[in-house]
Amino acid sequence: MSERVKPLDVYRLLPGTNCKECGYDSCMAFAYKLIQREAKLEQCKPLFTDPKYESARKKLEELLTPPVRPVVIGVGDNAVTIGGEEVMYRHELTFYNPTVFAIDVHDEMPEDELIARVKRISEFKIERVGQVYRLDAIAVRCTSGNPAKFAECVRKVVENSQLPLILCSLDPKVLEAGLEVAKERKPLIYAATKDNWKEVGKLAQKYNVPVVVSAPGDISTLKSIVRAFMKAGIKEIVLDPGTFFGEGQLADTLDIFTMIRRAAIEKGDKELGWPLLGIPAVVWAGKDGASLSEAEKIELAFMESILCSMLIERFADILIIHTLDTWSLLAPLTLRQDIYTDPRIHPAVEPGLKKLGNPNEWSPVLVTCNFAITYHLVRNDVEGKADAWLLVVDTGGINVESAVAGGTMTADSIAEAMKEAGLEKVVKHRAIIIPGLAARLKGELEDATGWDVHVGPRDSAGIPEFLRKSYWVREGVYGVKSPSENAPVVLTSSNIKEHYSLRVPLAEANVSAWIVVLGTKGKTLEEAIKDGEVSGDAVAQCLDRTGIANLVKHRKLIVSEDLKDLASDIASKTGWEVAVGPKEPEKMVDFVKNFKI
Repeated sequence: MSERVKPLDVYRLLPGTNCKECGYDSCMAFAYKLIQREAKLEQCKPLFTDPKYESARKKLEELLTPPVRPVVIGVGDNAVTIGGEEVMYRHELTFYNPTVFAIDVHDEMPEDELIARVKRISEFKIERVGQVYRLDAIAVRCTSGNPAKFAECVRKVVENSQLPLILCSLDPKVLEAGLEVAKERKPLIYAATKDNWKEVGKLAQKYNVPVVVSAPGDISTLKSIVRAFMKAGIKEIVLDPGTFFGEGQLADTLDIFTMIRRAAIEKGDKELGWPLLGIPAVVWAGKDGASLSEAEKIELAFMESILCSMLIERFADILIIHTLDTWSLLAPLTLRQDIYTDPRIHPAVEPGLKKLGNPNEWSPVLVTCNFAITYHLVRNDVEGKADAWLLVVDTGGINVESAVAGGTMTADSIAEAMKEAGLEKVVKHRAIIIPGLAARLKGELEDATGWDVHVGPRDSAGIPEFLRKSYWVREGVYGVKSPSENAPVVLTSSNIKEHYSLRVPLAEANVSAWIVVLGTKGKTLEEAIKDGEVSGDAVAQCLDRTGIANLVKHRKLIVSEDLKDLASDIASKTGWEVAVGPKEPEKMVDFVKNFKI
């Protein structure tokens, strides 16, 4: 395998003036960016304006051209680049240009059906973990053999879509008819074969468009045509080595794709150093769609999905596909997304506080990492089912379990994220929910922040149910401002809003108190009373379970006006003196502050 170009190899051919016209501080920095494909050679103005650098420029252009040359199909923002790869496997570096998915149409389709299919291709969209899957191109096939009919079909496609085009016919006259209509869109023409290569090559030169060379199963012929094209000055070529699908044939297809890519990258074979085209649509060849049963269509779409995935795995740079079924396309689209990500960089989102739905000052606060997949899974699982705040902690793009184990998600890092987000000003409660996989951080986080930490489910799919069935203040005793044995005791419910409406203002007013939470499973006192769940016995049992009597010398209990009708029963069953305070939280704070023990 040839060695990868080094920064010094590039630097030696640059002007070396450090003029900074390229946007970088030095020629060495620019050289490094060129190798990383983060800059373009054209940014070095002297190379293109000063004649004395012409020789160096040509050498640089050759040096920086990857073993698999890039080919651009289409124009403007809708153009797609295929090829441009320099390694066999993504862990060696990365793959740069994702496999292009082109869906076919043909010139014998009824007009309304053609236009509907073209629009569906153009508007196709699936969102997954923050990325949108789309289809990339339209392959227009000539099945009529009529140049005029093909040209009309191409015209309708051009009028209804901005996607790049592949014009498909083995008849040069048909191809030229289509090119006359679509020449401004720089389509890819398919295909030059051993029988028509001279005529098709002339079309590629005349219209300055990329061309497919097709020689199914015959690498020798493929190379021969490519050699002739390169000698003629054709600069953008795509290889079709044949897509065979059937008993005993699939292995041959995968082998030939692999051999060609290995020859280009490991052997430096320039005639095979071009993007590869696969045609999964061959599974539909010879099948009359109108006569197929639904079960047969599903089976063919499934087979096509498998073939798409295999060809992506075996270096296909562009695929011509027939099916438009979302379920069939989802697997290869997902595979493409997984393969064409940079293995050196963890996919991450910006840390910070995010909104899920329309949260308010009483909405729950969830914690997660900034690993993109985890973040979007949490978002998709919660949004639309609950309104919440999502605190995204910077874990360097590492998932929760690994971040906790590796120390990039800690109590301190979560506390710092809470501080940076200004969480105390965003919500009025002091409760935060950490992932189940970060459960061991609960105690440390409570110590670091003073907030109540709830441990959520391990799987984000369980968050909505957790919020409905488990998100409330646990029954127990909560101290405000380090209360003494003579501090007042106040009874509240386990409802988040009702509890913190009292507890937080007491702390802000610097009032020391004990708060006893009655287990109402998230209901307010009013709701629990209405459901018959609050009584003198229930309060007496709560006081016993919480052990509040061991923390104070007195036996005086403050309750809100909601419990005034039960005050005497509570006093009777608990043996405590019961004082009824106001229902409004702000008035209750003053009541507690001035309460005499």
